[in-house]
Amino acid sequence: MTSPTLTKNTTYYTAALTIQKILAFVYFWFISNNLFPDQLGQYVFALSFAAMFSIFVDLGLSPVLTREASKNQKQANRYLKNILGIKIPLAIIAIIAAWIFINITGKSAEIKLLVYIASFIMALDSFSLSFWVIFRSRQNLKYESIATILVQLIIFTLGLLALKFTGQVRYLMSALLAASLFNFSLSFLLLKLKLKFCLKPSYDPEIAKHFLRIIPAFALAGIFVKIYNTSDSVLLGYLDSDEAVGFFAVPAKIVYALQQIIPAGFAAVIFPAFSFYYANSKEMLSNTFNKAFKYLTIISLPISAGIISLAPKIVYLVWPNYIEIVPTLIVMSAAIPFIFLAFPTGYLLNSCDRQKNTTINRGIITGLSILLNVILIPILGFFGAGITFLITNLILFLLDFLSIKTVINLNYLNLLKMFLKSLAASVIMILGVITVSSYFLLPIVIAWGVLLYFLSLYLFKGFRLREIRELVEKGIK
Repeated sequence: MTSPTLTKNTTYYTAALTIQKILAFVYFWFISNNLFPDQLGQYVFALSFAAMFSIFVDLGLSPVLTREASKNQKQANRYLKNILGIKIPLAIIAIIAAWIFINITGKSAEIKLLVYIASFIMALDSFSLSFWVIFRSRQNLKYESIATILVQLIIFTLGLLALKFTGQVRYLMSALLAASLFNFSLSFLLLKLKLKFCLKPSYDPEIAKHFLRIIPAFALAGIFVKIYNTSDSVLLGYLDSDEAVGFFAVPAKIVYALQQIIPAGFAAVIFPAFSFYYANSKEMLSNTFNKAFKYLTIISLPISAGIISLAPKIVYLVWPNYIEIVPTLIVMSAAIPFIFLAFPTGYLLNSCDRQKNTTINRGIITGLSILLNVILIPILGFFGAGITFLITNLILFLLDFLSIKTVINLNYLNLLKMFLKSLAASVIMILGVITVSSYFLLPIVIAWGVLLYFLSLYLFKGFRLREIRELVEKGIK
């Protein structure tokens, strides 16, 4: 595939993900304001519960298929057939295990039904991912980009109709099932019609052994991340209540949305640069990391400070039925700088053949997260889950930061100066925002805070206008 075509397809997919994330956030805002907290908690719990069991369906098979199909496209159909031969029994086992576990843990009939539906969604999405992986391996992202938007539109439309005419969570979950069925069917048909693939599952011992031998290297980190991202909601559902899960879901969604939009997009730019400089120039590798760290510090600290200072106003305006989440939102927002800065540290380790470090670090925080949640949730409820979130993200950043010391030379003095300048500008912004927040609408207060922050940072010589221009030009490229 030519470079212009690759660029065009990548642009399609990036744009599609952006639209999808915006629609998903608006959809979550709508359902969270039209469901009681305990109903939202049931919905989130069922999805998180099923997601934990989805670990055992994929087990790293998708990245393995991506790599192997990219290397040898002629064997891609054969590889996919064997992946299906492995995944189908894994999916059946995972669904049965989820059903058994939810039935022996004393959950209500409504939650059991939601988990039954969510388990099918989990299985369908796993197979759809394997189908789309084939197109990704051929660097053709056009069809998946279109499907991504269509799937979210189906969820959005059917979900709104379900809320309007029934108000029941089971039909809300059914909207997700319908969207997953569409995604599965579309990807299946495109493989059959466009690539003429045979999708009859098979089991070639040689290929299966090859896949199973290399799966652990891909699976372990993914397992840790999946458990870390879902265990808080699941533990809240068992150790507290459905209502607590619903209250926790709102600040978690806010932080997750910021994480996916800003540092994840930034990582897409710096990851290939890290990989190239690691092989060709250690000096440029250090310089690039230091710049990435600087820019994400400049961005993350005011976002964190802004949400902390405006949390009551934001919640009252956007989620008036969830006033109780304000302290939890403040605590979780304090983790934003550590979340943002863990992206360049983690990607640096991966690009420099230190995957073992990233896996170990994420394993540590996953275990710590479960331990702290088990201790704090019975005492503090969903606020305890928020404290756990802050502590584990801080520790992950520190672990990654300590690990990269063996890879590059860090300019500790410059990094500290940049952090202190951004922190000082954030404090000034907070004072300015608090002063005017009672007199103006939220958008005006936010605009005033952004202006005050960057003006203060500029006066502290935290950045130069030339740097902003260069960053924008690189982002456009």
